[in-house]
Amino acid sequence: MAFSFPSLRKPSPRTVLILAAVGALSVGAVAAGASKDQAAPSNEAPAAAPPPKQAPAVQATTDSARTSADTQAAAALPQCRAARLVTINSTWGIPVPSVYGSTSTNCNLMYGDDPHRGSTVYGDPDTAIRVLQRNLNYCYGSKLTVDGIYGSNTRAVVKLVQQRHKLAVDGIYGPKTRSAMNWRMYSMGTRSWSTGCYSPI
Repeated sequence: MAFSFPSLRKPSPRTVLILAAVGALSVGAVAAGASKDQAAPSNEAPAAAPPPKQAPAVQATTDSARTSADTQAAAALPQCRAARLVTINSTWGIPVPSVYGSTSTNCNLMYGDDPHRGSTVYGDPDTAIRVLQRNLNYCYGSKLTVDGIYGSNTRAVVKLVQQRHKLAVDGIYGPKTRSAMNWRMYSMGTRSWSTGCYSPI
């Protein structure tokens, strides 16, 4: 039995051209994929990997380090052993703890000042602590005993003030706490106190 195959039409020149172009594109794509899989030696240095994203824990460590640095800076200052009226304008001033025998208010008060720190006996830290305690009572509503002792209650209130003003919460009264907190002002001219509390220093 003989089989007969159907006769095929001869493709037109245009069809041959299209088929050739499609075939060439397919072969080129396969060759390009193969060359990517085989790494050819190159004189160029490999591209650097992108840097890893910073983890939140690193940020927390940075904040902790900053808080520790703030605490150390405050603790390194001399003890406030006096109080002085810092002039705000021609009418008002603010009584704040200060350095003994100086106009500077860059000093600290901390837990255990009762009333002198260590063997230092000059100045009057008792007055400095009382000025701070009176102000904390009036401007922050604390009910501290105004005793001139920087005890656990005074430290706890200072910590609340620091937390409220987004400072390092270490319980040490220093320049950053002084500048951030609110103070009751006093007028030497009228010998009267302000009814409100302000943060002008």
